[in-house]
Parts: sequence; structure tokens; C-alpha cells
Amino acid sequence: MKEFLQLWHSWEGARMFFDMIRRNSKRNRAENSIFFGSLVAAVVLFYLILSLESQNVMQFLYTMESDAVDRLLSLVPVLYAFSLFLIFFLVYFAGKYQLECRSREFGIYLMLGMKRRRLFGILMAEDMWNSILALLAGLPLSVFLSEMASLITSRLAGLGILGHQPSFSLKAALWTAAGFFGVKILAFLILSGRIAGQEISSLMEEGPEEKHRVESSLYPSLRLLAGLLLLLAAYGTAIAGAAWANILTMALTVTVGTGGTFLLFSGLGKGLESFLNKRCKKGLSTFTYRQLQEHVFLKHRSMAVASLLILLALVCFAYGIAVGWVSKGDEGHVVDFTFTGEEEHIRRELAAPELNGMLTGLSRVRVSMLYTEGDTQGAERKAHTFGTAQLTEAVGRLKDTEEKQKLINNLQYFTSPYVISLSGYNAIQKMAGKDTIDLKDDETALYTDVDFSDDRYKEAVEDVCRMDTYLSIDGEQYKVSGTLYTDNFVADRLITIDLGLIVTDTVFDRLFAGEQTSVYWNASVQKELVEEKGLLQAVMQVNSLLKKTDLEYETYLQGLGRQMFYNVASAYVSLYLAAIFLMIANTVISVQYLMQQKKSGRRYRMLMMLGSDSKAVCRSSDTQIRWYFALTVGTAAISSIFGIGSLFGGILPSGLESRAGQLFWTALLMAGLLGIVEYVYITIVMRAGRRHILEMVHPPKERTD
Repeated sequence: MKEFLQLWHSWEGARMFFDMIRRNSKRNRAENSIFFGSLVAAVVLFYLILSLESQNVMQFLYTMESDAVDRLLSLVPVLYAFSLFLIFFLVYFAGKYQLECRSREFGIYLMLGMKRRRLFGILMAEDMWNSILALLAGLPLSVFLSEMASLITSRLAGLGILGHQPSFSLKAALWTAAGFFGVKILAFLILSGRIAGQEISSLMEEGPEEKHRVESSLYPSLRLLAGLLLLLAAYGTAIAGAAWANILTMALTVTVGTGGTFLLFSGLGKGLESFLNKRCKKGLSTFTYRQLQEHVFLKHRSMAVASLLILLALVCFAYGIAVGWVSKGDEGHVVDFTFTGEEEHIRRELAAPELNGMLTGLSRVRVSMLYTEGDTQGAERKAHTFGTAQLTEAVGRLKDTEEKQKLINNLQYFTSPYVISLSGYNAIQKMAGKDTIDLKDDETALYTDVDFSDDRYKEAVEDVCRMDTYLSIDGEQYKVSGTLYTDNFVADRLITIDLGLIVTDTVFDRLFAGEQTSVYWNASVQKELVEEKGLLQAVMQVNSLLKKTDLEYETYLQGLGRQMFYNVASAYVSLYLAAIFLMIANTVISVQYLMQQKKSGRRYRMLMMLGSDSKAVCRSSDTQIRWYFALTVGTAAISSIFGIGSLFGGILPSGLESRAGQLFWTALLMAGLLGIVEYVYITIVMRAGRRHILEMVHPPKERTD
């Protein structure tokens, strides 16, 4: 019986212990919803980056761009470690606030005789329970978001919705749990050590208000002015493009901008004082603005850090989305497969039962290089003469632009051009659903691969073509057509042409009579199959069948894989970093304000004692929060305009340089969307601030448990 009673008491004790853990954890989550939400977001971000390898988009890319994908995946451990480093400081900072808010509760436990070892166990159990709940909430959301990220990325690449099966990576989930719990335990051990070292009297005391050094107005004003000047210098260097000249200038620009941000916030308090003193003083406006002024004075370093983190988030998010969105599509894509070899062999293989009827429009394109003196290779090559004097003269009449200089440079190497047969290229035009080219024997048209031409370059070339320009081949004059053609006549990169000529078949036969020319056989997937499965799935199905043959060919998937890889790399990495930076920055400034509000608790209680209405005090808190966020986010938003402009001026791919303006405005729009996230954060912090103020007036009963 005695043993039964001991077992019963131990069971009852354990049940009461776990009930207390559950109640305390629930209360902590309610009071610190921002922190708990940040933990869930951290779980989501960890899983997203760790599960890259198992995502369908990445598996698809691996079949064509394995080396590039391997290099991207090799960055995952680095991003994971970097994220752990940042999340540790987030957990530590927010945990410190959480424990400080409960210091009086801990003091009561110790006064009632609870041993510090048992208090440590309670806090550890509460922390682990909240961590488990964050993990259980975050992992399902992570799986859903990883699938959505895969689908969105495919849309950004212009592929439509990928047909794929939902995936779950157990390895990513385990590493997520290991890293998350590791960070939480390390931060808890450090924080609990600080609590264990405090006396009961210090735990029972309400946190003292922080004091700041009184300065004359001269020094803050000088810091504010110096900060503005440094920021203007950094902005100017960034927009002018000088920051990308070399590593030294980039480091100098970043250092100047960072220093300017810190000096700006350091001197902002005095500037706010001058501005706020002119405002009409009604109700609690004096109290509100004095609170805000002291928050800026005391916390200008954390505000500067948060502002820089938000700046990084805005730049990463805007750049990744804008480049992926603007560069989507399949411009220049006409042909799905290009074959080389004997026509009879190609047709026989494509007529096999498993492939029969899946491809259409098999057509021939003949291409050869017009060798001139000094460029002939072997005795069988005939040396031709080729003149571009009139074309060069016409280019000289263009306005001075970057495109004109690029065209002049290209013409210097336009000595032995590739020549394309008209009938073959017209077959490409028909496959693209465009009008065929009508050329006479004394006419020619200019061609360039779509990868070599942007919109402004194409316009410059066509301006030249419309000047009644002529080219000379073997002493005969050929009038240049007024249109530049850019539809690729091979599926990927079997042949690349910077600037070439299209001539009639009669001229082509005469120029290369008795010479061996290159022949490419092009085909597209049947429209019915594309409508049934979508372009991506249809091409992949045909490609899997062609791999079983001995045909030599290339596929549109190869170029598609490269394009999609760049979009995936920019979208995944940029958005991941943006989410990390944004989450940490907003959590820091949110928790920072709530900590400061708690330490100012005496002031709020005094206002209540003097007869202030609780609603008026809550409105004062809301105003402080709006200003606090506005100063931090506003500075970051202004800096992001110059940061985004600098990125588009320094590291854009050459093919997108002509679209820098479109990219810039698209990026600003994308950055503006983060305002929704900021609004949510502000709303949550204002709600938490009101709850804390009301608890000062009407303390909940649970606080005395």
C-alpha cells in the first residue's frame, strides 16, 4: 500500500508538473506571439533550404545541369550555418526579453522554496515544449511552401505548372530539428546561467529604466549631418556604378553607407526633438514624443542594425523576383529538337512505333561559313571576297549610343559570316507561325541568335538595315533587308551566330557549289501532345524515348535547363536570404520596443494614477510603434532604391541590360509588397503593446500563480 501511495504521489506530482509547464508555455506563447512566430518561421526557412535537393524543380534541373546544380547545392551547408549563426542571436535576444519579463515570477518561485535546479528544469521543459510545438507547426508549413516555391519558380521560368508528386525530405526535417534545437538549447543555457547567478532581490525588482548621457545639441547635429553626407556619398557611388569597379571600391561604398546609417540614427534624436517641439502639444503628445525620443537615443544602434537588415532583405527580395520575372518566357524558341546526320537514318528512327507521330515538321536548314582570304581551312575551301563598307558607313550615321559602339565592334569581326539558306529559315518561320521571308537573288537579310541581341541592339541594327544598305559578296552587291531575324534555327547551341546572312537557295548553292555544308534537321513536338501534357512534360517524354536511339541531337530542354537554373538560383537564394534578414530585423525591433515599454512601466502606471484614460495611453503606444518602425523601415526603403539601382547597373546579365529600367521598376514594386509584411508586424506589436499596458492596470490572475 505504501508503495502504491508513493507511486500515486509521484504520478500526481508529474501530472501537476506537466500541467504547469503546459499552462506556462501557453501563456508565454500568447504574450510573446512575435517570438513564437519567428521560431516557426525559422523552422520553415531551415527546411526550405535543406530540402532543395529533393524538390522536383531541382531534380528536373539535375538531369540537364548537374554540375551547376551541384555547385548550388554545395552552398546549402554554408547558408545553413550562416542561418544558424543569425538565428542564434535572434533566439538569444528574444529569449532574454522573455526571461526578463518573468524575472519577478522566478523570484517568487525561489522565495517559496523552489530550488534553482528545479527552476532550471521547469524553464528547460517550457522551452523544449514550445520548441516542439514550433517544429510541429513549422514542418507541415515548410512542406507546403517548398511545393509552392517549386511551382512558383517554374512559373517564373515561363514553364507553366510542373506536373510533379509532392515530396518530403526526412533528411532535411532531421537536420532542421537538429539545428533548431541546438540553437535553442545553446541560447537557453547561456540565458539560464545569467538567471541562476542573480539574487532573489534583484529578480523581484522591476527592471530599471535605462539612462542616457545628456549631450549638447551640437554633437548629435554633427553626427546627423555626417550621417546624411556619408549616405549621399554611398548613394552617389552606387548609382554611378563606381562601386562595382573593384573589391576595394565596393568595400569602401558598403563601409561608408553602413557608417552613415549608424551616424544618422545616432544623431536622429536631436533632430526629432527639434521637429517634435514644434508639434501641437495635446493630450499625451508630450509623453509620446519624449518616449520616442528616448527610444531613439538609447537604441539607435539596434535600430541601425535592423534598418541595414531590412535594406538587405528589400534588395535581395526585389532583385531575385524582378530578374526571375522579367527574364521568364521562351523568346527565340521555335524548335524542340535538332538532329544531325543522314536524313534517311533520322527519318527511320523517328518512324519507330514508340516515336511515330510524336514529332512534326522535320525540315532541313543548311548553313556554311563564307570563308575569305586568310580564313580558308584546307585546299577544298574556296576563298570568297566579302565587303561591309556601306554597312559600316551606315552605322556611323547612327546616334552615339552603347548599341552603336557594340555594332561597330561586331562589324570588325564580320569578315567571314555564316550564311543560312532561305528555304530552311522559312521553315523555321512557319513553325513559329510567322510570315515567311521574301528575298530576291540580289538581296540578303541579317540574322543573330536571340541570346546575342537585346531590344535596343536589334533596333539599332534594323535602323541601319533601313538605310538602303548593301553588302558585297564576290564582287556582287546584295541589298540588306530592313528586318533583323532572331528566331533560333537550332534547339539550343549546336551553332551560335553573332551576326549572319540569310540568302536565297540559288545564291547559297552558287556560293558553296562543291563544298560541304552543315545540315541541321529540326522538329517540334506534336501540338496535340503539348496540349495534353504541357510543353515541358511533352518534350521530356519525347527526349526520354530519343535517348534510347543512336541519333545525335540536342533538345530545347538544355537551354531551358540553363535558363531555369539561373532563375532557381536567384529566386531561391535571394528570397531565402531576404526572409532571414527580414524576420530577424522585424523581430529585433519589435522585441526591442516591448522591452523598452516594460522598463518604462512606472511611467505608464503614473499616467494612470494621474487620471489618464487607458485608451489614450494605448493610442500613445500605437503612435510610438508607428514612428519606431517608420524611422527604421523608411531609412531602409530609401537606401534600397539606390541599392537596387546599383545591382541592376553592376551585375545584370548582358542580355538583360537593355531591360534595366523595366527591371528597376519591377523590383521597386516587389519591394513595395514587403510593406504588407511590415504592416502585419506593426499590427502585432501594437496589439502586444496594448495588452501589456492593460495588464499594468488590470493584472491577470495568472500572474500570482
